[in-house]
Amino acid sequence: MPISPPKLSRASALAGTVIWELGFFSHSSTLIETELINKVLLLAVLVIVPLGLSLAATDQEEENSLLFRLAIFAQPIGAAAVVVSFFLKQGIAAALFSSAWLVVAGLLSLHGLSRLLSPKLRVFEEVSISAGLIYLSVGSGWLIMSRLGIQPLGFGDTIVLLTAVHFHYAGFAAPILSGLAGRVLVHQSVSVQRLFALVVLGVIAGTPLVAAGITLSPSLGLAGTVIISCALLLLGILVIGWIVPGITRRSVQLLLVLSSISPFISMTLASIYAYSIVAKKLIIDIPQMALTHGLINALGFSLCGLLAWTIFRAE
Repeated sequence: MPISPPKLSRASALAGTVIWELGFFSHSSTLIETELINKVLLLAVLVIVPLGLSLAATDQEEENSLLFRLAIFAQPIGAAAVVVSFFLKQGIAAALFSSAWLVVAGLLSLHGLSRLLSPKLRVFEEVSISAGLIYLSVGSGWLIMSRLGIQPLGFGDTIVLLTAVHFHYAGFAAPILSGLAGRVLVHQSVSVQRLFALVVLGVIAGTPLVAAGITLSPSLGLAGTVIISCALLLLGILVIGWIVPGITRRSVQLLLVLSSISPFISMTLASIYAYSIVAKKLIIDIPQMALTHGLINALGFSLCGLLAWTIFRAE
């Protein structure tokens, strides 16, 4: 009997976790902050994305759709190729290996676009998940540029790498987690569903604005950071207030609470950093952001949230 796409994604995430942990015995950069950012990005590729994919489909029909199945089967190969690329010097060879991830992301983006064409999936929670699938291609494009070593518009290597990280977490994980919460909140009152609609609009709109702030205008970045911060804080309130009380398993409750409170810390730091760029006053630097905002978002918000929904769905 062939393995189902969700089971394959969960198996990929488990294998990816082992590979990611083994990665701590090797180094892909001599700079501490770059090494940490690389590890955060690899966590997304190896663990966060396959976990998110295992939860994205609404039913067996979507699981068995051609684009989705191709992406699920290609994901472990693409992730392995990205790992190899980080052990190579920046250049054509590293970019060629990382381009395998663009194939995976491209398939998912096409599937996300096809979801938007389906009338039954044009609801806020499913639009949010579709946006997460689509945004992943943007992150993979910046990943290729990072491994190639090019600096578009004069951006430094770190900025290019951070943009890739941004679209894997704020672009993929945040909309997926928002959509998963929305599938449960759809049974709540109209006022709660309206608040959730604001979450989706904030997450979808804030992500490109933050990216524009990284690459183009600090003012746009500050606006985007404030928007996505408010959206994730509101999401945390909705999850803790309306979802957690209805769950009986303590481990799921704990993981959801950890995921929900993480943005209260990480996004506050992100807002302070965005303001410091606009004000041209150093308050918190990139290494400090990687150690705090980056790790809290990756491990607290994204990983804990996806693990919680994985357990919840299994039950």
